[in-house]
Amino acid sequence: MKWIALLLRVVLGGLFVFAGVVKLGDPTQFAIEVGNYRLWPQLAPYVAVLLPAIEIGAGLGLVLLPLRWRQASTLAVAGLMLVFTVAVSLALGRGINVDCGCFGGQSGPIGALTVARDVALLSAALAVLILERKRAGTSS
Repeated sequence: MKWIALLLRVVLGGLFVFAGVVKLGDPTQFAIEVGNYRLWPQLAPYVAVLLPAIEIGAGLGLVLLPLRWRQASTLAVAGLMLVFTVAVSLALGRGINVDCGCFGGQSGPIGALTVARDVALLSAALAVLILERKRAGTSS
């Protein structure tokens, strides 16, 4: 189980670091993509500045930090994935044709596959939480 948790941590952490770094390359375009979701568009510039740093920090923490700090990073990743899943689902439900913005300007439009990917990543983060909790010797 230790190796499964490590693999999930490295994949999730690497994905979050990559996504954050790519978004830093063009924050203006990312702000436009965030605003296109039509969920508090006035916050889009702030999200475009803050989210990449949060993603990079959480991704690095998931891979590099000691167990207790990794758990906090994993919670942050799970929370972000929950927010992303809800945002994409709401946009799809409202019929908004929007580019994902997940990996910068070349992410392509959202769809059912985007929701499925987000749910899979959320599930992976929750699996890491469970595996790490068992490793820490605590119970829920």
